[in-house]
Amino acid sequence: MAMIFDMFRASAFVFVLLFVAAISLEVQGRDDESLLRLVASASSSAGTVGGETRIRDRPFESRKSSDDSCGPQISIETPACDVVGKGNGYELRKYPDGQIWVETLVENSTYNLATSIGFIRCFLFISGGNSKNMEIEMTGPVHITPVLSGAGYKTGFFVPSRFKSVNDLPTPTDPKIKFNVHKEAVMAVIGPFGGFPGDFDYDAKFSQLKKYLDKDGLKYDESSAVFAGYSSPFEIRNRKQEVHVKIVS
Repeated sequence: MAMIFDMFRASAFVFVLLFVAAISLEVQGRDDESLLRLVASASSSAGTVGGETRIRDRPFESRKSSDDSCGPQISIETPACDVVGKGNGYELRKYPDGQIWVETLVENSTYNLATSIGFIRCFLFISGGNSKNMEIEMTGPVHITPVLSGAGYKTGFFVPSRFKSVNDLPTPTDPKIKFNVHKEAVMAVIGPFGGFPGDFDYDAKFSQLKKYLDKDGLKYDESSAVFAGYSSPFEIRNRKQEVHVKIVS
């Protein structure tokens, strides 16, 4: 029964992407039908491999996680980091200075709508929606950041490490896409955990993480909370998600 439910949620996610794409075209007045075609292509090219449903034949799905990455190991590149400590129920990771993320903010929106729109914007950028029509390989995880002041969410894709600076990247055609160069930080991480979590699930994990950190006397910046999803929306089993928060002392 759980397997059937997960398959239903994955199918529903594809439908939501298509629905949100249609809304985006109407609301933003865009005539770029490539958005619909890209999402439809992703949904129609989903196939089953080893019991898991995944996107087939994507040109940016071949890079492996870097040797110095930590956290869930997946088939695409993830940010380099070092595990610098472990607590009861969490670990501490140090992420180096200079890692680049492509991000977009969807303000005044629900979690489901904001994350869907944000994902599509970032996906279009790496699929050629830029000044060089360049395809950039997909990476993990996808970051979803609650924005406390704007009642919305920011979606972010990690930029592959072969790009050493923002100057190496093409300019996004969508002005809502921004580059963010992260500073060195130590992040407390809870996870990985499975399923198809929504905002309430992520918030529950964050509350649990804060209890662990409070117990150990670690100070953190609550506004820096990030929901990290490592699994494709088309993967059904063995999904991996985490919650991160920045340690300040």
